[in-house]
Amino acid sequence: MDPLRSVAGRLFLSYLAVVAVGLLVAGVAIGGLLFKYENDVTRIRLQELAAPFQTAVQTAVRNGQQPRDVIAGLAEQVEAANARLLIVSPGNNPTANNVQRRVLIDSDGTLVNTRLPSTDAAGIGQFIDPDGTAWIFVQQQLRVAALGAGGQGFIVVARPRAVFADVVRELLPSLVIAGLIAAGFALVVAGLLARTITSPLRRLVGGVRAFGSDQTARVPVGGPTEVRELGGAFNEMAGEIERARASEQEFLADISHELRTPLTSIHGFAQAIAEGEARGDGVGRAAEIIQREARRLVRMVEGLLQVAKLEAGVQRLAHEQVAAADLLRGAVAALDVQAREAGVSFDLVAEPLAVIGDPDRLSQLFINVLDNAVKHSPRGATVSVRGTHVDGEVLVRVRDHGSGLPPGAERKLFGRFWRGDNAAAHAGAGLGLAIAQAIAQAHGGSIDARNAPDGGAEFAIHLPAAA
Repeated sequence: MDPLRSVAGRLFLSYLAVVAVGLLVAGVAIGGLLFKYENDVTRIRLQELAAPFQTAVQTAVRNGQQPRDVIAGLAEQVEAANARLLIVSPGNNPTANNVQRRVLIDSDGTLVNTRLPSTDAAGIGQFIDPDGTAWIFVQQQLRVAALGAGGQGFIVVARPRAVFADVVRELLPSLVIAGLIAAGFALVVAGLLARTITSPLRRLVGGVRAFGSDQTARVPVGGPTEVRELGGAFNEMAGEIERARASEQEFLADISHELRTPLTSIHGFAQAIAEGEARGDGVGRAAEIIQREARRLVRMVEGLLQVAKLEAGVQRLAHEQVAAADLLRGAVAALDVQAREAGVSFDLVAEPLAVIGDPDRLSQLFINVLDNAVKHSPRGATVSVRGTHVDGEVLVRVRDHGSGLPPGAERKLFGRFWRGDNAAAHAGAGLGLAIAQAIAQAHGGSIDARNAPDGGAEFAIHLPAAA
C-alpha cells in the first residue's frame, strides 16, 4: 500500500513537514537576531571608541595641532582597535545628520574628498571601501576652528563589518547538528503519534469487517474523541441495522403465516373442485370460500403496498386544506352500520378543524382508527371521539371501553399484522393501524396509544394544523 494514501503515512509526513518548517523559521529568526545583535554590539563599541578619540582630537587641535597630524598621531591606537578614523565636513546643513558629507581626513587615506553616506535613525552608517571592504561607522560632532564652516564637523569611527555569511558559516555546524537531533526526535514522535491515532482506526476497520459476517459484532470505542464518536456512531448504526434485520425477518415470518392460511384454503377447495370431491351444493360453498379468501389476499397485498408506498414517500398525496371535523363525521357515518351490528355507538365532539393534506387518505386514517375502536368495544359501549386544536396541531382522541392494551403493546400495535389477544374474534389482517400510522406520518403527524385511567384504550392522532 502506498504510504502517502494511508492516514498514518500522511500524519507522519505532516508532522515532519511541521518540524522542518519550524526549524527553517527558527533558523531565519535566529539569523535575524544575530544580524541585529551584531549591529547593536558594533554600534555600542564604536560609540565607546568614538568618545575618547573625539576628546583627543578636540584637545590636540585646541593646543595648536593640525587635525591631520592628530589623526596620524592616533594611528597606532586606531590600528590596535581595528578601527578607522575620518574627519568629515558638516555638509550644507550643519544641524542635519541625514545628508552626505565630504571626507576631509581619512586615517587610511582612501576616502579623502569622497562623500560619506548618511546614517540611519539609530546613528549607524555604512560605506564600502574601494577594495570592497564593508565598514560600519558612528559619528560624533566636533567643534574646532580649523575645520571651517563655523568650526563644526564630525569625527567618524569605523570598523570592518563582519560578513553575515561568515557568522552563519561559523554557526552552521551547530545548526546542522541541532537540526539532525530535532529531525531524529521528530521521526520518533511522528511515528508514535501516527500509531496512537491510527491504532483505534485499525481496530475500527477490523470491527466493521467483522460486522459483515456477524451482525452482533461491535467495534471497540477508544482513542481520540473523534475516533470514539465514530466508533459510537457505527455501533448505533449497527444496532439499528440489526434491529431492522430482525424486524424484516419477523415481518417475513408474519406475512408467510398470514398468506399461508388463505392460500391453504384456496388451494384445498380448488383441489376439491378439480378432483370432483366437491359435488352439488359443495361446489358453490367451495367457490364462495375461494372467492372470500382471494378478496382477503387482495386486501392484504393492497394494504402492504400502501404502507410501503407511504413509508417510502412515493405515493402522491394531495395538498389542500381539509376540514378534519367533516372527515370525522364522514368516518362515523361510514361505520354506522358496522357499529350498530356490534351494539356500539359514537359520541363525536369536534371543533372546526383544518389541516393540509389528502382528504381521501386522512379519511382512511380516521376510519381505520374508529374501526379498531369499534372492534374492541363491548356491546352497549360508546366510542368517544374528540377533536381540538392544541399548540398549533389538530389533536383527535379516540377512546373505546374495551379491555385495554396489553403491557408493551403501545408500539407493537402499529406494526404490520400485529393483533391483540382477541384477534380471532375479528376478521382482518392486522394492517389497519399500520396504514393509519403511515398516513399520519406522511402528513407530518403521528399516532400514539395508551390505556385510559378508568379502562379502555385511547388513541391520540396528531396532525399539523392549517394556518
